Amino acid sequence: MSGSFDEQRRAVAPLSDRFSRAGHRLYLVGGVVRDELMGRQVETPDLDLTTDATPDQVKSLVDGVVDAVWLQGERFGTVGVRLDGRTIEITTHRAEAYTSDSRKPDVSYSTDLAADLVRRDFTVNAMAFDVVDGVLHDPHGGRSDLGAGLLRTPLDPEISFADDPLRMMRAARFVAGLGLTPVPGLVEAATSLADRMEIVSAERRCVELFRLLDLPDPGPGLALLVDAGLIGHVLPGVSDLDELALSEVLSQMAGAPAEPLMRLAVLGQVIGAAALRGMATGLRMSGRDTSDLMSMLYTIDEISNAGEPGWSDEAARRLVARAGGMLYPSLRLAAALGLDDGDLADVVSRLDSAGELNDLGPPLDGAAVMDLLGLEPGTQVGEALAWLTDLRLSEGRLDRDEAATRLSAWWADRI
Repeated sequence: MSGSFDEQRRAVAPLSDRFSRAGHRLYLVGGVVRDELMGRQVETPDLDLTTDATPDQVKSLVDGVVDAVWLQGERFGTVGVRLDGRTIEITTHRAEAYTSDSRKPDVSYSTDLAADLVRRDFTVNAMAFDVVDGVLHDPHGGRSDLGAGLLRTPLDPEISFADDPLRMMRAARFVAGLGLTPVPGLVEAATSLADRMEIVSAERRCVELFRLLDLPDPGPGLALLVDAGLIGHVLPGVSDLDELALSEVLSQMAGAPAEPLMRLAVLGQVIGAAALRGMATGLRMSGRDTSDLMSMLYTIDEISNAGEPGWSDEAARRLVARAGGMLYPSLRLAAALGLDDGDLADVVSRLDSAGELNDLGPPLDGAAVMDLLGLEPGTQVGEALAWLTDLRLSEGRLDRDEAATRLSAWWADRI
């Protein structure tokens, strides 16, 4: 197993020298320690450090050493810095106490590294590497668990998951992303505490879900969520599916391209648009993500229901206009799912090469329409622009003179 930490020690050397001279310790913690021990290559990873120095002491120690400082996390004991283009967060050792109605702990600062490590989610993340003396502190056997491929909590899993139920979702991500196997009792503890997921904000659940669905193969993690009875809390739209249908759709999601919205669109094909939108609302997905997700679902539905004899140029233009930026992701997803697109991809490629898909809006703007037809601002201008847009989608590109001639004739017939 790897674990030299030479590159990370060089990166933080200006800080470690300053802290050491002041009599304070500085440790790498979290994912960077785990990834280094696993030999995982992460390009320019952000670094998490922990220290026995208080936030005020940290601010004083980094002054004149780093390129930038931000203090948004200071009330949680974290001082963020930028050093040689790398983001580094320095957090004072913490001890935590939880209440039953919240996953947000009461935090107190500590000078005890062991108290800081025991509060972490899993043993593989509960290791600290001293950047001054090069010693790995591993009180809970995280390195051994990495070598054995095991996922274990530092505390009893019922205590750990009850304190912070989001750790149950992170367990699914680490099973899928790191290939770890839960130790006996871990899934059972999650099952007994599944309902505590409801104290986790929808936004945090959504962030963790997207991290899982962003992995190359989220299948093992999705399976853990099913086994632990968590899937309904994470994907509320699947509640009405029977066991076989749920297994099939989760398998299809895992086999789709590694993009969260694509995988959720696969789910939408099974549960329907209304349920998918409801799920997005329940998870407090952003308006942009929700719009893109629904656009992808509708586009996939159109592709799969097109039938014979294939796509005319007009039909392709209209689909492109409706799909917007979700057209090409939808085509990728259709190909991954083995859907017959009825030559849509070929038609779109030909039209795009010919410039046919550049600006599918009206060939004249509102000012030109008002000047041409002698109109004042109002609904009639909107009607004329809508007619021009429909003409553009129906017949393809039109130059301004032809568009003006056609619009004038349509308007004369209309009145």
